[in-house]
Amino acid sequence: MFAVLIMGAMPAAHSAAKRGISAGEWLTAAFSDASFVRRWGFGETNGAHNVISADRSQQRNGKPSVRLDSNSGFDCWVYFPNTKDWDIDLSKAKAMRGYLRSENKNGWGGDPWIIFVDTAGRKARFDGIKRRLYDATKDWTEIVVPVGADLDAKCAEYGWKAQISQGFDWKHVSCVQIHQDTDGFGYTIWYSGFQFIDNAGKPIKWWLSSINKPDLSVTYAEQVPQYRRYFPSEPDPNYNIPELVGKEAAEKHWPDEGEQIKYLVHIKNAGFVRSKPTDFVCVIEGKVAKKANVPALAPHQVIDIVVPWKWKQGSYQFAASVDTKNKMDEITKKNNTLRFKTNAYALAAVCEKSIVAPIEQVNNWYGSFCFEDWMRGATIDQLNSMFKRCKYDFAPNGAEVSVRLGKIFFVDEIPDDGYKISQIDKGLGLETFDGTWHYPLRAINEWCDLANDFDWALNHELSHQLGIIDNYQYDLGPDSNLVNHKVYDRGPGGIMGGGQIGDNVYPAYADIDIAGLNMTKGHRRGFYGEYLYNIPYKNTLILSIDGRPLADNEIEIYQKSMYTGKMEGPPVFTGSTDAEGRFPLANRPVPKDFTTATGCTLHANPWGYPDVVGRNGLMLIRAQVGGKWYYGFIDIGRFVCEYARGHKDNAVYNVKLMPE
Repeated sequence: MFAVLIMGAMPAAHSAAKRGISAGEWLTAAFSDASFVRRWGFGETNGAHNVISADRSQQRNGKPSVRLDSNSGFDCWVYFPNTKDWDIDLSKAKAMRGYLRSENKNGWGGDPWIIFVDTAGRKARFDGIKRRLYDATKDWTEIVVPVGADLDAKCAEYGWKAQISQGFDWKHVSCVQIHQDTDGFGYTIWYSGFQFIDNAGKPIKWWLSSINKPDLSVTYAEQVPQYRRYFPSEPDPNYNIPELVGKEAAEKHWPDEGEQIKYLVHIKNAGFVRSKPTDFVCVIEGKVAKKANVPALAPHQVIDIVVPWKWKQGSYQFAASVDTKNKMDEITKKNNTLRFKTNAYALAAVCEKSIVAPIEQVNNWYGSFCFEDWMRGATIDQLNSMFKRCKYDFAPNGAEVSVRLGKIFFVDEIPDDGYKISQIDKGLGLETFDGTWHYPLRAINEWCDLANDFDWALNHELSHQLGIIDNYQYDLGPDSNLVNHKVYDRGPGGIMGGGQIGDNVYPAYADIDIAGLNMTKGHRRGFYGEYLYNIPYKNTLILSIDGRPLADNEIEIYQKSMYTGKMEGPPVFTGSTDAEGRFPLANRPVPKDFTTATGCTLHANPWGYPDVVGRNGLMLIRAQVGGKWYYGFIDIGRFVCEYARGHKDNAVYNVKLMPE
C-alpha cells in the first residue's frame, strides 16, 4: 500500500501573481491538519474501499490528524491538495517533516518511499532504509525526507536512497507522495504535522488554492452523422473468417469527401460556483472553424456549441477551447481545450447515472472534479499516450492511430447479463462507434481509486475494442504441453497480457500490438486479431544450440491446437536442417485467399489458418542431438513483426534450442 501527499510552499517570485489571479490563502499550519481533510484525495490499484477522514481521537501534540482506512492489499495512496495545483520552490528548503502512526494486523512490507513530482511530471524518488513503518504501529514515528540541494549528505543523515529524474526542477514542485507497502489486506494510517522546513527548522509558508471556483471543461465532441463501424459476417465456427459480405460490404463507414458534417462540442461548468461569460474558439486543420460566446453557467450546467466542417479524408487536428485569453480563475485550466484527430477511432461509454456523483468527489488526471474529465483522462488520454510513446524499430513513431470520446450515454441500470446489455446497446445505436465500454456502479471503487493512476484492466479491455488480442493466448503451461511439458511465456509483457515491450516503460503496448495497430490504421474497427494474417510468404528458421548451428539434424515441429489449447502430436513439420542450421517452413493451405477490409491478407503460410484469437499461434521445435533432446518455441507474433519490418517476401528467425 502506499499513500501520496501533495504540498509545498509558493516561491516569493510567484506570490503577487498568485494572489492577483487566484483565490486562496497562504498558510503555515501543517497540511495534515484535520481542517484540511476535504482537500485530501486517494488512489489505489485494486479497487479496494478507501475512506479519508479527520480523526479527533488520534491526536499528536493536541492536534487532530488525517486518517486513511483501506481494505487494500496493494498500492494505495493519499495526496494533498486534491487539485494538485501547486508550483512550489523547494530548491532552498531542507526537508519535509511529518509523523505517521498505523494499525496493521498484517505487518508492513518495509520502509515508506517518497516521490516528489515537478510541474513537468518528472520525479524524485526516495526509498527509506529504516524500519519507520514498523515503529509507526507502536507510536507516532517521525518522517524526515530531504529536498532541494545537498541530497547525498541529507540522504545519509536521514536514511534514504535517492533516484532523481534528469532535469527534475526543485523550484517547481507540484506534489509529494508518501508510499507504504503492506503484507496483507486492510490497514489504518494517520498523518500529522506534515510540513516543509528551512535550514533553520522553521516551517515554510505554502499556498492553498480555493476550490470555491468555476471550472469550465470542454468535455467531448459528437460527430454528426456518425457512420457504422465494420460488421463482419457471421463467423464460421471452424475458421472465424473476418470479412464483410452482402449489405455490409456496401455500407458507408466514413463521410464522403466534402460532405457537410458537424461536431456537437459539450462544455460543462464542473466547478462549485457560477462561471462568467467567456469565449469559445474551435480550430480544425489549423483554420478557425467556429468562434462563439459561452454564457455564464451554473455548476454542472452543460451547453453544446455546433461546429460545422466539410469532411476531409485523412487525419486532421481538432482543437476546441474556452477562455482563450485566460481571464477566468478556475479550479484547473487543464480541461479548457479538447484535442483529437478527425479520423480517430470513436469510443462510446454507457454509464449508470449513479456513478457520476461519487466519481465527481475524487479529482482526476485533469485536477478537476468532472465526470467527463475522469472518463477522458482514464481512457482516451491513456490510450493515445501509449500509442505515441511505445516505439519499436519498425514503428519509430509508435502506433499511428488515435482514439476520441465519441459519446457518453447515461442509463438507469446496466444489468449483470450479457444478453440484456446487448439489448440496451442495440437500443442506443452503438453500431456507429468503433468500441463501447460499460460503467456500472458496482465497479465504482476501482474507478475512484484509479482516477489518478493507470487503470490496467479498463485500458486492456478498451484495446480489445480496437482489435488487439490477448497475447497470453500464445502461452503454454506444462499440463497443456503433452509433447515435453515445457512452459512458454511470451513476457515480460505489455498491457495485453504478454509480448516484448523492449525499452518502453510500463504501461506499454508490446511489439505485436503496435504492429497490429499500424497494419490496420486508416480503417474502422469491428474485426479482431486479423493482423495475424500478415505473415511473410517465405519463412526460414535458423536453429542453434550453445551458439553453434544445429547442422544437418532431424527436427520435428508441433503447433498448439486452437480447439484444445494443447500442444500435442502429430508434428506439423518434420525434416532436416542444412549445414547452417536452416530449416525452411513450408506454406500450408488456408480456407481461401482474401484481404480484409482493414488491409490484412490471408494466404498460404506455415501456420495454416491463423486463429484471430491467437490460440494456435505457438510452435514447439524439438531435436535430438547425441541422445539428448533439445527444444525451443516460436510464436506467430515474431512472424507478424517481421512483416511489419518490411520482410513481407522472405523472413528469417533465429531460435536457440535448450536442453530438455
